[in-house]
Amino acid sequence: MMKEVGTHAIKTERLLLRRFVESDIKPYYDNYGCDQAVQEYIAWFDCKTLDDTENFVHEHLKKYDDPYFFGWVIEYEGEVIGSIGCFNVNPFLSCCELGYSIGSRWWNKGIVSEGAKAVVDYMFKEVGVHRIYASYTKENVASGRVMEKIGMKYEGTAIDGIVLEDGYHDLVYYAIINSQKP
Repeated sequence: MMKEVGTHAIKTERLLLRRFVESDIKPYYDNYGCDQAVQEYIAWFDCKTLDDTENFVHEHLKKYDDPYFFGWVIEYEGEVIGSIGCFNVNPFLSCCELGYSIGSRWWNKGIVSEGAKAVVDYMFKEVGVHRIYASYTKENVASGRVMEKIGMKYEGTAIDGIVLEDGYHDLVYYAIINSQKP
């Protein structure tokens, strides 16, 4: 049974995962939203403009009263560099979808793996989720490595599972259940 705890701050060795605040809009846009390398892989709520970013942050702010909403800004060395969260939360099935993204300046430093591991731990220990799943476009192999590093297992590939600006892409699915956690 899932607990209705919502989004609380999580501290790791290098990161602070916390709720968004209004003052995060500009740095989130500067360090993440306008990053063209990131936009290549984003299929969800994008932040290509400052207005888009403001809407994204305001959506988070509105949802923080929901005990089944889990969305964090990623802060690294005092800078807002991206976000991570669990979406499509289903209390009946006790499952959710993990999503994450950071600015390309911080890629390949283990930051997303560190944050994702902390969120998975939080969702299993504090919320009581049974299953967490995630997906990535097959071209975004770095995202797949993150999923493997945090103990997720390959489940399958959805052919043309998502449409982005340049057309359809295959989606690769991974998942982990609470009893599989390393």
